[in-house]
Amino acid sequence: MSLPAFVNFNPSITMETLDNKVIIYDDACPMCKAYTGGFVRAGWLKERQGFANVRPDLLENIDMDRARHEIPLLDTKTGEVTYGLSALFLIIGEKWPIFKPLFRSGWFRALLYPLYQIITYNRRIIAGSGAPKMGFDCAPDVNLFYRWLYILLATGGAVWCSLAYWSSGSLAGKIYLLSQIAFLGGIIFVPKRLDFIGHWATVWLASALVAGIIPGPVWLKVGLGLGLAAYMWWNRWDKLR
Repeated sequence: MSLPAFVNFNPSITMETLDNKVIIYDDACPMCKAYTGGFVRAGWLKERQGFANVRPDLLENIDMDRARHEIPLLDTKTGEVTYGLSALFLIIGEKWPIFKPLFRSGWFRALLYPLYQIITYNRRIIAGSGAPKMGFDCAPDVNLFYRWLYILLATGGAVWCSLAYWSSGSLAGKIYLLSQIAFLGGIIFVPKRLDFIGHWATVWLASALVAGIIPGPVWLKVGLGLGLAAYMWWNRWDKLR
């Protein structure tokens, strides 16, 4: 049986050196900044460039529309560009060769592809970031399938994490769960309603995870969870106007 085109991977490219590779990332996305910066600090790559301030000569061979959805890794000598999962597998596989057989597996790539798509199409929602103040904005398109899939997964995770507070029987736990659900009513005050639901699911999940990790009584967990939620909304509200 043949596999979909997105799982095709040429094993030979993992033998190339990374000395001439430069990764072009979404510099308005804290997650993208973190992991690409990690590659450079670890010595896995020599250079990275943010889209907002990228050197013009690096863009000549890049499909800019594709690059908004799949991070490009450019070879500055040959002009060859590797995108998305293939780019990440090339970097990781070159430094950790033990994973190369796994990265060559079409079925492994097929399983990982939906996760990559969920993250890349929702990265601005997950990170709570907006457009850069200047330069090229590589914001992804709104993909309704992956947006709603993310919302369902994040909301499901948040509910699962929060049920413990409800079942504890404490007033603080009930206040926490009801307050998170009630905040969904804020959708009537913003024009970007789909974005709002995505941010709402993200904030609830993050606060529920933090409240669940912190040791201590329920009231302390709830207080920290609500505090984090308030902080996250403070930094995200302007993105919804």
